[in-house]
Amino acid sequence: MGRRFNKKKNAGSRKKEQRDPNGSYVEIVKENAQMEEYYKAQNLMSDEEWPLFWENLKVTLPTTFRITGTRSHAAEIRDTVKNAFVPHLTNISVDGVISAPPRPLEWYPDDFGWHFEVPRTMLKKSPEYAKFHQFLVAETEVGNISRQEAVSMIPPLLLDVQPHHWVMDMCAAPGSKTAQIIEMVHANEQPKVVPSGLVLANDVEYRRAHMLIHQTKRLQSPCLLVTNNDAAMIPNLKLAPNKDGKSVPFEFDRVLADVPCSGDATLRKNPMIWSRWTHGGAMGLHQTQVHILQRGAQMLKVGGRIVYSTCSFNPMENEAVVAEMLNRAGGALELVDVSEELPKLKRRPGLSSWKVFTKDGKMVETFEDLPENANGRFLPSMWAPKNVDSLNLDRCLRIYPHLQDTGGFFVAVLKKKESFVPNPTWRAGNEAASEEKTEEVTESKGEATESKGEEAAAPEGEESAATTGDKHKLDSAAQEDESAEKAKKPRMSRSERYGNVGPKEEPFLFLGSEHNDVKLISGFYGLEKEFPTDQFLVRSESERSKAVYFVSEAVKCILKSEDIDRLKVVNTGVRTFIRQDSNTPASCLFRVHSEGIAMMRQFCSNARVVPVQMDIMTILLQSPYPKISEFPEEVQAELEALPTGCCLFEFDPALEKDKDRPNPRWEGQGITGFVKDKMIFPVWKAQVSFNMLLNKQERKSLAMRLGVEYVDAPHVITKKDASGDTPMAEVDAEVDAEEAEGTEGTEGTEGTEGTEGTEGTEGTEGAEED
Repeated sequence: MGRRFNKKKNAGSRKKEQRDPNGSYVEIVKENAQMEEYYKAQNLMSDEEWPLFWENLKVTLPTTFRITGTRSHAAEIRDTVKNAFVPHLTNISVDGVISAPPRPLEWYPDDFGWHFEVPRTMLKKSPEYAKFHQFLVAETEVGNISRQEAVSMIPPLLLDVQPHHWVMDMCAAPGSKTAQIIEMVHANEQPKVVPSGLVLANDVEYRRAHMLIHQTKRLQSPCLLVTNNDAAMIPNLKLAPNKDGKSVPFEFDRVLADVPCSGDATLRKNPMIWSRWTHGGAMGLHQTQVHILQRGAQMLKVGGRIVYSTCSFNPMENEAVVAEMLNRAGGALELVDVSEELPKLKRRPGLSSWKVFTKDGKMVETFEDLPENANGRFLPSMWAPKNVDSLNLDRCLRIYPHLQDTGGFFVAVLKKKESFVPNPTWRAGNEAASEEKTEEVTESKGEATESKGEEAAAPEGEESAATTGDKHKLDSAAQEDESAEKAKKPRMSRSERYGNVGPKEEPFLFLGSEHNDVKLISGFYGLEKEFPTDQFLVRSESERSKAVYFVSEAVKCILKSEDIDRLKVVNTGVRTFIRQDSNTPASCLFRVHSEGIAMMRQFCSNARVVPVQMDIMTILLQSPYPKISEFPEEVQAELEALPTGCCLFEFDPALEKDKDRPNPRWEGQGITGFVKDKMIFPVWKAQVSFNMLLNKQERKSLAMRLGVEYVDAPHVITKKDASGDTPMAEVDAEVDAEEAEGTEGTEGTEGTEGTEGTEGTEGTEGAEED
């Protein structure tokens, strides 16, 4: 888990301030004459519209969240927000200020995206908003709601992902867009059917790749593969044949290239950009962006769709990159007209002309007109090409904040019509011209020039326009272009070539259907013969592996590649079973993990499933280690007869006699019943007692959803009691320990916890994408 309170997080609360020379915090001045002059020169919009655009950039960005649309109860959650909460949040006044109630994003399908603009003070002072906040927190913790900036939701929607698609997210961390893609792959799921699609989520930074794992694991998808490679140099693989014996190419139906960028379209949530923006902020990023887009297009299947996006207004990072890629592809790529998709989304067309400035703010009409003292970071592709009118750049999308109260964004959707090798004329001409210009500078200055792939975009050591929330994008870009430069040198190490910079990962080892542990699990839980037990894997070469994971056939196909070591895989699979060390004899020491329980319930025998009612749920939540004698007498005999070990308790609220009574947790909000959907969770039975195998956060969330007061008992390892029973604290402590182990590597990624993901209108930047 990310730490809730640390120096970095507390510093983020001062994001509207900066230090003066005396060390005191002062309010940020939201003006930058250079930036205003630069973007006025780009003719982004009419002179009449400009003041509205510019002033809107100075207004704090509202909170937006998304309901997980593939969950069976998504419509129920949406209707609860719409019908139970919104009426009670209308005309609420705090200190004389009335805030608008939450409203759906009009362009997001099925009203699953929501806009929520309420100051933190109102959350604290208004009981109505406090209850709504509690509801959001509870549903976020169980994966039903995700905090995400509105414009960040657009690229995955325009990818048009289907459940059978192989999808690659090239620069995926922190993971909001990846989560959307996973949901699309799991859309329209059928019982006992694992989607044939796959999501490869990549990030060049090892630490951020682990943040990505944290963000996506609540979706519990066996179709996700997280990698840690340079996006511009993701390797080709020779994949193993599928079950039909057919060779599978390492290509993708859909690719998302949400590339590193200067981030100046995020001014509303990153106000530090006002003081840091310079003309040089985008210069060092352009080539990296072209390289990433080119690699993504090469790995795209013919007929597939690739979406290129940035959170920048700068045409050097946007239209210039797309134009260069279209020309390199020589007609093999085309921009897709998506004007009919998301029809209620207000957008502006892409630019067909733009201006290029030197770092000191001088406009240069063409590459050839660059002054002799210009640095070597300029490339011919930064200017509009001569064939710009034939490229249909107007099909790109420009999202401006004043259109629908959002952040800014750029999106281009391209289709691959045929295979291609990048046009050597365009590529060589672009780079040769840059080298020639660099040589001119070298001769005039009499000193060596910097590499054209270097990422330092700002002059004299200044930071580029990225702020704390966006700086990772520049850091990523720096590593990516550094790797690109190394690619020209001989005798590269594999880590240099493919960007494998993190610690060595444990191997992914498939157990096989005949493995003793698989046989034990299959027999004890009564797994159906149709279940693909050959897709179980472990992360350790030890004979006593702690955890057993399950992956889809598509993921297995990649992991079984003969040259898989070229792709640095850091995480995959759903943790389904955990080896439970216990002093109490048990038929099977493997227990079902909460992450994999929904999937395993479909395939395991009813003999391991125990239907329970609300009174038993209350006992389990309020008594951490209840003895069988504490349960109602009518069920004690049934519970006593269960063999020692793990079993699954299933709670169906539809069977409760008082299912329509108000939930006490949401008293006065008009929410009836407890929860609507059937719930399943693992329980460990010792000789005379039980324990719910959920970590603290999961227990608290469940208690809130059921309207039960949660009792938190200390996890103390004790000796056996007089009955000889294994102390349940041993099992409980192990559950929390494995939770900490499962999120190792995400320490310090504040804001990624579900409880913080919807807290007010700030403090969640770490969990949100640009």
